[in-house]
Amino acid sequence: MFRTTLAAVLLSALALTHARNLRADELVVASWNCENLFDTEDDPNVKGDEEYTPDSPKKWTKEKLDTKLTNLARVIKKMHDGKGPDVLGVCEVENRKVVEMLVEKLQPFGRKYEIIHKDSPSERGIDCAIIYDSAVFSLADSKFHHVDAGDTRDIVEAKLRRKDNDLYVFMDHWPSRHHDEEARNKAGDTARKRIDEILAADSKADIIMLGDFNDESTDESIRDHLRTATTPDNLPSGTMFDTTAKIKEAGSGTFFYKGKWDMLDHILVSPGLLDHVAFHWKEGSSERLEYPELFYQPKFPNAKKIPSSSYSRNDFHENGYSDHLPVECVIEQ
Repeated sequence: MFRTTLAAVLLSALALTHARNLRADELVVASWNCENLFDTEDDPNVKGDEEYTPDSPKKWTKEKLDTKLTNLARVIKKMHDGKGPDVLGVCEVENRKVVEMLVEKLQPFGRKYEIIHKDSPSERGIDCAIIYDSAVFSLADSKFHHVDAGDTRDIVEAKLRRKDNDLYVFMDHWPSRHHDEEARNKAGDTARKRIDEILAADSKADIIMLGDFNDESTDESIRDHLRTATTPDNLPSGTMFDTTAKIKEAGSGTFFYKGKWDMLDHILVSPGLLDHVAFHWKEGSSERLEYPELFYQPKFPNAKKIPSSSYSRNDFHENGYSDHLPVECVIEQ
């Protein structure tokens, strides 16, 4: 009797161990508009960066830059349950230098972060970049896609490899709403063209597109030009699924403007990320991050908590982070 019970216990333990070994690895992919992460030097080749210099009305100094970097790093370290993201897309960064400074702030964290970046023709001198942990992924390829809509940001593409599987990651920052919608439609066309190229070679390719699109899920640029859907059910061939649409549907968003939430920051996945081959988006994992320090409570009755920005006009906030909330999701492999 004892031997039978002991054997059953051992078999149960072995089965549990085997089940754990079969569990997919969970990787976190995140995106954040870092709100005007500039260095303190005036770039003579850029018209719009003078606002963030020591002699400007904002008095943007090395000390203020260091405070902002420290604040951003504090939040990034909290992602992935305190492990930090495996991949992080950032936008509104002036150049590679400031991204390197941010990564340096994350060094004590133990990640082996590498940077994919190229200067864009942005009139404000801001770019997109992708940061990835080279201990988790190897870089198979990278590309930068020009958007023919004035002086705007390039779309950054990284082909990341892990266990002989490829994950395509895109980081976007589309033209702002100060431009007409045609500018964002062109950004959608640019992104769609590249997605179609990848899917033509492999219809099951794993693609994730991140960033600040400056439009909602139901706007023409995302819905029609990029060709997305807000539900994963019965996706037409090649259609991207907007995993963050549910945030807007719940009455929330990532950017607060004129008394309401806008959902401008998105995580879009290809049909290949919805199957259980190679990489897989974990259902329900896409979310905006709501750490308490990311919010500011205005001092007037019935005011809503809003993202804690680094500046109010020319007044610097030492406890400021960004006017956008970050978003993240889990990718399983």
